[in-house]
Amino acid sequence: MIHPAGRDENRQPAGGAASRGADHLNRLVEGTPAGETAPEAPRGTTGARAAAVQALYESDASGHPARRALERLALYDALGKSDARLAERLVSYVESHRVELDKRIGGLAVGQPVDSIANVDRNVLRVALAELELRPETPRRVIVNEAVEVATLFGGDLSPKFVNGVLGALLR
Repeated sequence: MIHPAGRDENRQPAGGAASRGADHLNRLVEGTPAGETAPEAPRGTTGARAAAVQALYESDASGHPARRALERLALYDALGKSDARLAERLVSYVESHRVELDKRIGGLAVGQPVDSIANVDRNVLRVALAELELRPETPRRVIVNEAVEVATLFGGDLSPKFVNGVLGALLR
């Protein structure tokens, strides 16, 4: 059994690099990331945005309809009814207006061709732009901050800064 600290109670400490490597491999095989814990799934409107981004990402990567991908997501299942409806509206809007949204992203991400933007980042931006259209009563800064938060959850190290920079152009 692997303890949270990563010790295997059935192994005798042997020392040396080979032993440390085997312990690390055992933690990975057992499903316990070495030194990491899974972040808690976001709730509320943040969860709705995150679910929309995940579904759109899957759609881009696999060709599956985003609406069907959304319905399979555990994150979507954990949403309340109004937040699930928001996720559905965001996905539907992005699917219906993808070309238009990508043109807007291209105009905001100066010098960065839309097709070269990481799939996660591109979908975070699409969802944020969709929300700006669908929910004009929501302050723009809130939508930008939420997009940065979702980029932090799913994107690479530079994703939050990139998303903030692109969407920040809207606030100027």
